[in-house]
Parts: sequence; C-alpha cells; structure tokens
Amino acid sequence: MELLLGPILYAKDQLADDSKSQNTWSFFLNVFLGGTDPNQPLPLKLCFTDAQGEEVFSSQEARPAADFSWLPERSAGVVWRWEVVLSRQPQAQSLKYHFEVPGQPGAYSFTPPSTPDGKERSYQFPAQPLVIDHVVVPSVGTPPNIAFFSCNGAEDGKKWKRIPKFFALWEEMLEEHRRASGHFKKTPGFQLLIGGGDQLYADSLWSTMTELKQLRKQSNTLKQPVPQGFADRVMAEYVGLYRERWNGTEGIAPMLARVPGLFTWDDHDIFDGWGSHEDLQGTPWFKQIYSAAARAFEAFQLGRLAQPQTLREPDIQPWDSKHPRHYFQTLSLTSKDCDLDVVMLDLRSGRTSQSPDKGKVEHTVMSESQWKAFEDWKEARFLQKAKDPVPRAHHILVVSSVPVVHLRFSSTLERLAGGVSSMRDDMLDQWESLVHRGERTRLIMDLFSLAKHVNAAVTVLSGDVHVAARGRLRSRNPEHLTEAQAVTGEAIIEQVTSSAIGHNAPGPLEFLGMLTVSKDSIEDLPGFLQSELLPVGSDLYLRERNWLALRVEPSQLKQPKLWARWVAEESVLPMEVVVTPPRPLPPKEGH
Repeated sequence: MELLLGPILYAKDQLADDSKSQNTWSFFLNVFLGGTDPNQPLPLKLCFTDAQGEEVFSSQEARPAADFSWLPERSAGVVWRWEVVLSRQPQAQSLKYHFEVPGQPGAYSFTPPSTPDGKERSYQFPAQPLVIDHVVVPSVGTPPNIAFFSCNGAEDGKKWKRIPKFFALWEEMLEEHRRASGHFKKTPGFQLLIGGGDQLYADSLWSTMTELKQLRKQSNTLKQPVPQGFADRVMAEYVGLYRERWNGTEGIAPMLARVPGLFTWDDHDIFDGWGSHEDLQGTPWFKQIYSAAARAFEAFQLGRLAQPQTLREPDIQPWDSKHPRHYFQTLSLTSKDCDLDVVMLDLRSGRTSQSPDKGKVEHTVMSESQWKAFEDWKEARFLQKAKDPVPRAHHILVVSSVPVVHLRFSSTLERLAGGVSSMRDDMLDQWESLVHRGERTRLIMDLFSLAKHVNAAVTVLSGDVHVAARGRLRSRNPEHLTEAQAVTGEAIIEQVTSSAIGHNAPGPLEFLGMLTVSKDSIEDLPGFLQSELLPVGSDLYLRERNWLALRVEPSQLKQPKLWARWVAEESVLPMEVVVTPPRPLPPKEGH
C-alpha cells in the first residue's frame, strides 16, 4: 500500500450531555492510500498507545471516505477513515499511534509515495514504520486548546522555495504543541486546529496545466467547448496539489497528523479572486475548475466526499433549499463549566457569479441558503441549551475567512479600480467593499443577535489580509443588549485577525500605499453599530507572518475567559485579547 497523503485528523462534536461523552475525546483519522480497493475491507488496524506503550485504542473499521480510484494513475487512490474514541483521564495524555496488518505485530511500513509529477521523493517518507507521537487528549472536563492559521502558501508556486524559512511558523507551532507551555498549565499542546481559509493556494495550476496556461493567454478560448477529459485532468491536478502541499515531514503535515482539524475555504483554495469574475464564472471552463476545487476541498479539508464524480456548482440563485451547495459548518465542544461553539462561514460558494438577464449584477458573499442554515443552527443551539440541567458559560468563535473589520477603500478608488482586474478582485474580496456593505451590516446585526439569543460571548476569527490585526464591533442597539449590558449601554464583539502563516507579509512601500488610499478610523454604521481597529502591540497592524493560539481558562466565577495570543515570526507580543462570557443564566423551572 502506498501512502499518498496523511494521516490527517478531523474534529468532531464533543457534547457533555451524558457522563460517557464527558469522559471521552473523539475525532476522525484519514489516510489516502494507493493500491487499495474501496469495495474490499482495508487490511489495516489503527492502534493508539500511551506513554508506557500500552494499547488504549484500536480499530479495524476503516471505511472509504473518498474514492479517487477512477482518476489517472498518479492521483488514483482511496481515502480511508477511522473514528477514534479515546478515554479522558484526570490529567492530559500524550499518545502515539501506528498501523498494523492484523496477525503481524509491529508498526506497518507504507511504500514511500511518489510525487504527483511521478518523481520519487523517498527522503520525505523513508520506508520505515509510520509512528505518530504527541496526540494530546485533554483531561476530563477541560476545553481544547486551539491553534488558528490562514494563508498557507503563495500565489506563485515557484515562490514557495524562495520565501526564507517558509515553514518556520509551522515548526514553532509543532514545537509549542510538543512541549508543556506555561500558557497551557492544565493541558499542554493543541487539541483543535482551525484553518481560516487559503490552506492550499491552487493558483499555480494556471502555470502548470497546459489547458489553463492557454486559457490565460487567449481569453477567446473560453468560447470554445471544454475538451474531452478536462474535468478528470483538472480534478487530478487539485488532488495532486494536496499531495504536494500537505505531505512530508515539514510544513502543515505534522500538525495535521497530530491535531484534529476544522477548515473553511477562501479564494486561493479555488484560485485567486474566485467570486469577482462574474462574466467568467458562468462559463463551462470555470464551472469545471470550481467543481474540481470543491470536491478536493470536501475530500481533504472536510474529510469526506460523497459522489466523487458528480460535478459541484456554486450556491447561487436560484438555489434549492433541499440541496444547498454551501459549506457552512459548526462544531460544539462542551466541557464542565463552558460551552464552546465554532461556526465556520463559507464566503466563497455563494459569491456572485451570475448576471441576470437585465444585465444587473447582485454582489453577494453568503448565499441565502447559508443564511438560513445559520439561523436554523442558532435556533437549535438555543433549544439545546435550554434543556441543559446545569447552565454553563458560552463562547462562540465565528470564523470569517476575510475580516469583518479592516481597511476601507474610498468609493472613488473602488470605481477607478474597476478597470484593473487585480485591484478590483482584491477589493471585492473584502467585507468592507462598498458592494458588500449592506450584507456586512446584516452579518454584524446577526452576530449581536446571536450573542444575546444564546447568552454567549461571540468572537470573530479571520485571516486573508497577510497582517495580524484586531478589530472591535460595538452595538448600542437596545435589541442587542442584555440586562447587564443595558447598564453600560453597549455590547461588544472582538475580532482577531491572524494572517499569514506562510505567505509573505506586504512590503513597507506596498503597505504604505494601501494605508494612503484607505481609512482605518472608527466608523459608525446603521442600526446603532460602530466598528474600530485596535492596536496589536505598538501598532494597528503587525506586518509579520503569524498564527494564533487560543485557550479557555476556568474561573471560580463560572465565567471562563477566552485568551487569544498571536505568535509572530520575529516579534514577541506581550499582549493577549481576553474575552469574558456573560454569566450563565439560571435554569428555567421544570429543568
């Protein structure tokens, strides 16, 4: 069996609705293997062992999660999935895992994989037993420690090798995961890895794939039929990119193999500027590209792919409420004193890519079906909380791949940029763009409504902009204020932006130019809302590569605080963003 990609861990809900689930930690584990048959049982057993070498979990129940056996040879294979359920102990545990062939004791040695271009790369995966260490199980009743990142790459694939110490921050994250840090006194390391978008950077396909290179040079090619076999070839190329970028002993791969992940996507997971090419995204060529990117995203970032040969379409009007095509996700992680929810917005599948017959274009960021899914989740979460016999504090992390609060470009500049495609799609990408202002206000209102509705502290996590930044949203709208907030007269939502872990930060002159043509002052918005940017360290922006560490610490006041800390490439930041949740409401009569 050839190990094409993996292992990769994926997060799943951890609910404290009974004693059994409170005492376990569970996730999914996937490997992409060549030389296996999805219709036959996989002859591998997954084994977890503790520090003493004692087996604490094993399973032979691997199931196919994505079948790519129909693709060309170098990309052909099957993604297999195990569900892992581990017991929690009074203290956090660091476990190892390996694979065995039943009846043959000892860790299995996979065949070293070849690269997608066919060249052997055995130095990354020597033919020796695969054993992964430092999978950390949190102690009983403890919320997970979280690492958040975005922008894992560069637009030009050739630049990856030229960026100095490209994997430096991944190495620092792995080192912090492996050691018992003072920031994580009770539980060392991380138990949740959140990707805020641009985990892949697929733009290089426009330079490496013959048909796309021709398409870039001659736009009239779009009028020609898509050649036979193109759909399978572009699908194989996206699979090949994940094999190339997510494999090996450096970069993202060691963290994927040790920490359960949860990922949303952004434009570079498709290609740069997806959603800002209205006239092109309706063409058969662009539809095939989007479909391949979406299926590869499902297989490797969501960890499951049903109907792999069925084309995917954007979630645009007219939409089918019974079969939505967005990737809105939620994750619930409850512990003894605190509920922690993660809401992953999908800001790409519902982007504008359709021009009505009258020639008007309605720019959207989220589809109506996703808005409805968000509302349905909010109502279901409220009803679930109402049934809890012991009320708990509540944090909600809302992941928006692009910041809700950031630089604002003038209307004049946006109009002038309309004729420059690279500038135009960069501006249209942002929530702050003029064409998205109404929907942005809707989102902000919805976040404040969510906070009050479920009595929670809402914090926004974002990426995309290649600098670290901190934003704050205020509401003086009486409809958003709890009784306690009515005393102060306002409700607050914090935003922390962490970008990028791999992509270079903008140069001094480039960033100065951006600041010259934009505003970052306090802004008053409709509905008694206000937004502002706050300093990260000594400035409003940290122009360095960075990632974010988050933890929830218990409190005797039953208000466990969320602490968010940037880890930068060069600077040591003494500051942390601290979010205090509202006090739990007393249980209602009858509960």
